[in-house]
Amino acid sequence: MVFSRFKKADDLHIQGMDLIRQGEFAKARERLLLSIRKDGGPDDLSAVLVGMIDLRGNMGDVGAYRNLITSLKNTDAKEFEFGLTMVNTETMIKQSELAIEEIRITNMRGSGRDLVDKGQKLVELAQRYQTDVGEETLKLSEIYNNDTTRTGMKEGAMLMAMGYEAYATGTVWEDPRKAAEYQQIAYGYRKQMGDTGEENLRLINDYAKTCKCWYCGRVVSGLGIHFFALPSDISPALRTPPGREPLTSETEDHEAIYACRACHSSITKKADEIAQRYHENAMSEIRATEARMQAELYAIHSQLSYLRR
Repeated sequence: MVFSRFKKADDLHIQGMDLIRQGEFAKARERLLLSIRKDGGPDDLSAVLVGMIDLRGNMGDVGAYRNLITSLKNTDAKEFEFGLTMVNTETMIKQSELAIEEIRITNMRGSGRDLVDKGQKLVELAQRYQTDVGEETLKLSEIYNNDTTRTGMKEGAMLMAMGYEAYATGTVWEDPRKAAEYQQIAYGYRKQMGDTGEENLRLINDYAKTCKCWYCGRVVSGLGIHFFALPSDISPALRTPPGREPLTSETEDHEAIYACRACHSSITKKADEIAQRYHENAMSEIRATEARMQAELYAIHSQLSYLRR
């Protein structure tokens, strides 16, 4: 009697595997759950396959990875088949644990030192991918996306780029030139991945750019962070002759002047204050006009009522 129960569970497990090969994941999951209820499939692999199915389409869900890892650690099987792919159990545990760390770190938020800390963790994780996975394919990408090009080395390069970009963003407020160096390193990793690195190049140029504020004369680096270009009408007499000054206070096309953050924020805040005052005055006049119109309408209504009597 006990043998038949186990046989029934094994049959359901085999049916589930066949349905996975056919891409019928919902039906496969039902069969595998029945197998688990009837004492489990071979070596408890039914639970592993359910975990793999649940992860499909939910590769950003830490809980799904943890459930899969638990089932993988509970089986004695050294490898298992999912669809047409043979998967090594230890490899899947290792890659799932790395994926959890990747989700956790990439979801970190903050600024300044928080971003520097995020950058450090991304670089450390990148090194783990390169040493622990290396040229091996990331199995989940192979299984779910039919992508055999995504390896531990490539994932590491991507995380290295993201790490140094986080370093740059966290550093630029205090040291824009150091941030430009970090963007340069990130650019190298982007190029290694086949990316253009266009955004990195733009930020390298902006972070490293230095000017002299048109208003206060302060020398400052970091376009878009510590100084800004303000549209302006610069007549020829006001332009700095080429080579006269080591640092410029205007754009090359003479259509904007450079203002340090302090001067820029002072101007914009004052402009906002003036705009707010004009807005309040305008709204006050509108309300007064509405009140007058309401009074006139009331007077007309009263006269009409009187004439109808």
